[in-house]
Amino acid sequence: MKKIKSTILLGLSLVFLGVLVGCNNSGKSSVDTATTSSSSRETTELTTSMKETKETKETTERTTTQSSIVQETKETDGSQEQAREEQANEAIESMNLSQIQQGDFTSLNGTWVNGLGNTIFVANNTMSLTDISNQKQAAEITGLNVDIPQLNSPEGTPELVSYMSDSNKVKSYEQQLGIEENRGFVSLRSNLPSAVIYVSFLPKGIMGDILEGDITRDKIVAVGTQNTATSVRAEYVYYKAD
Repeated sequence: MKKIKSTILLGLSLVFLGVLVGCNNSGKSSVDTATTSSSSRETTELTTSMKETKETKETTERTTTQSSIVQETKETDGSQEQAREEQANEAIESMNLSQIQQGDFTSLNGTWVNGLGNTIFVANNTMSLTDISNQKQAAEITGLNVDIPQLNSPEGTPELVSYMSDSNKVKSYEQQLGIEENRGFVSLRSNLPSAVIYVSFLPKGIMGDILEGDITRDKIVAVGTQNTATSVRAEYVYYKAD
């Protein structure tokens, strides 16, 4: 009987011990599971945060790069547009020698003045000069024809004058202007009995035989001479006034 009781008590003790161990293991398992779950969430959150940070950085870098490209493109376009405008303005302001040789003076439109107070007024295909020869002879050039009233007959045409002998009569000037092409400039020419009237057009950068003058500006020289077309002093040179 005593032996049976001992056996029963031993069995109850083992059952109780097993329950305790099971409970302990169950608690430990729950803690481990909770710990693992928490760690997993932290890892996931950290990975997500790093990924978002990387994506945000890449997006910012792309945006910055695109903005820089757009800005550079705008600046380049602006510079090119400004260069085109400057070239267009320069083309308008500079005398066009090809047009001048056709009797088109549009690139010269406006008033030109020299140091002697003489003027040349230009309007498209007409030039009005207060002194074409430096002999106080006013003139008008229309296309490639010149009219010098002081050298005309009462009929309004070039007067016939003696040349070399009384019996030899020649025109006081040629109404039809000839064209002389020189190094970098052109001249319109009217022959006189013993000289030549030249109206010469010298773009900026060209001086011809001018003794002094402003090389940075377009120039006109009008002179009656037996020398070269532009062999004059500075005060004879016309510059655009407007």
